[in-house]
Amino acid sequence: MAYTLQDILNAILTAVQDVLGNVASAIADNASVIASIVVLGALTFMVVRYGSSIFRRLTGWLGALF
Repeated sequence: MAYTLQDILNAILTAVQDVLGNVASAIADNASVIASIVVLGALTFMVVRYGSSIFRRLTGWLGALF
C-alpha cells in the first residue's frame, strides 16, 4: 500500500496533537507543584533583590539607637 501525502500529514498532525495533549495533561496533573515553584522562586527573587538593602537599613537604624 502506497502512502499519500495526506496520510503522512495526517499522521504527523495526529502525533503532534498527542504530544501536546500529553504535555497539557502533565502540566494539569502537576499544577499545584508548578504554582508552588513559581511562588517560591518569586519570593526568593524578592528577598535577594530587596533583602540586603532592607537589612542594611535596619542594622543602620539599630546601630544609631545604641
